[in-house]
Amino acid sequence: MDFRSLRYFVAVYEEHSLSAASKRCFVAQPSISAAIQQLESELNCALFVRHSKGVTPTPEGTQLYPDARQVLSDIQMIKLQFQDKPECLSVRLGLMPFLSGKRIGNVIKALFREIPGLDLTLVDISEAADLRIISSSIVQPDEAFHKLWVDRYVLAMPKDHPLARHESVDLEQLNDLPFISRRRCDINDAWTFALQKRGIILNIKALVNTEEYALDMVAAGLGVSVVPKQSTGDRRDIVLKEFNGLQLERVVGLAYAQDKPLPPLLLSVIEKTPLELTK
Repeated sequence: MDFRSLRYFVAVYEEHSLSAASKRCFVAQPSISAAIQQLESELNCALFVRHSKGVTPTPEGTQLYPDARQVLSDIQMIKLQFQDKPECLSVRLGLMPFLSGKRIGNVIKALFREIPGLDLTLVDISEAADLRIISSSIVQPDEAFHKLWVDRYVLAMPKDHPLARHESVDLEQLNDLPFISRRRCDINDAWTFALQKRGIILNIKALVNTEEYALDMVAAGLGVSVVPKQSTGDRRDIVLKEFNGLQLERVVGLAYAQDKPLPPLLLSVIEKTPLELTK
């Protein structure tokens, strides 16, 4: 059992796909498959169930995952102990607006903890950057993407809104309801399809550019809006409700140019960034 096989195993486990793991590790898919088969042979058990949509971990694979992550972390720490002086690593990190501050903070904390001598500069996603934390909907064709978390969309409304008394909301209840819309929304296609499928017409009261503006207008009682739950923070001037029978999500992750290799240590930290850090 070697370090590389465990690294490939962790990538497959987290991506639920051999092809996605190969892109993440910058190796051919047959190399990933061979490493997994070697691990399964050494452990005398199946680690994944293969199917048309990817792979699903077996109970044995789920049992191995935390141990594999710990081994990889321990190996990285051993390497760091024998570095005379950490080299300064300058990284420009682009951030998409209005992501969960807590989750962003956990990711940045992990980078500082794992990379001694890190010189981190936070910039807008429109500026030049080595890494970007963005939604999967705006990943460029020449970028690699590593998933960090999934944001779930909910309906935001004023505290005294009639729907605030409901446990959850049917989409049909939005028909002709005053609504605050956004010009750029990561779930726009899925949202539009859901409305059209049910023949729902929104009463658009305002069209804003950001989630922050939308939430402020909701709090002012001008209408309701659909927003990522994690971006609302600890606001107490609004109420959030789930939709019945409708799940709207956006995938948030780290993106970086495929043709500009990242420093090995930085790439290693990205690959092992646990989803627990971003909860």
